Amino acid sequence: MKAFIISALVTLGLVTSSLESKAQEINTSPQRKYAVGFKVGEPLGLNARIYTRNNRGLDLSFGTYGMLWGSNRKYGPHGRFKNTGWALSANYIFHTDNEGKNFQAYYGFGGQLTSRRSYPERLAVINGYENRTGIGASGLAGVEYFLPQSPLSIFVDAGLYLEVIPVPAFMHVQAGIGTRFNF
Repeated sequence: MKAFIISALVTLGLVTSSLESKAQEINTSPQRKYAVGFKVGEPLGLNARIYTRNNRGLDLSFGTYGMLWGSNRKYGPHGRFKNTGWALSANYIFHTDNEGKNFQAYYGFGGQLTSRRSYPERLAVINGYENRTGIGASGLAGVEYFLPQSPLSIFVDAGLYLEVIPVPAFMHVQAGIGTRFNF
């Protein structure tokens, strides 16, 4: 876990330093095209955003899953999660007009891929587990503040993951706070 956080911070630092020259253009142009950043919460990890036309975009997240809202919780009719895993999500977002404004609200819908260890009751005697990969729908809503004369923004969002397979209707609340470098 520590290695993941350290590598995520190093990656973010490298991206930020390599895009430093691009920051000068951002300060003079209110239009944002891309963003990369880090999110603390669910999932804890990297976040990227691609802004498209007509106040739309794509929000991508990759990181740990199950840390904030339940590393030990019921999963399906006969099992439990007792640890964290990873999640990859992609949401098509709709956002308010961000040209020349510091605040932006957004919401979106998409899909999520997760992987965690499941500890089924039938393997409880040996404390055995199964690796479970889940596929489901996701949604999020949030607000973002763009720092004046800076390529940085701060965001807060919350959402829901609704698994389709292998455990239909398993729900997981997701929320977090983070920062993005916009260019």
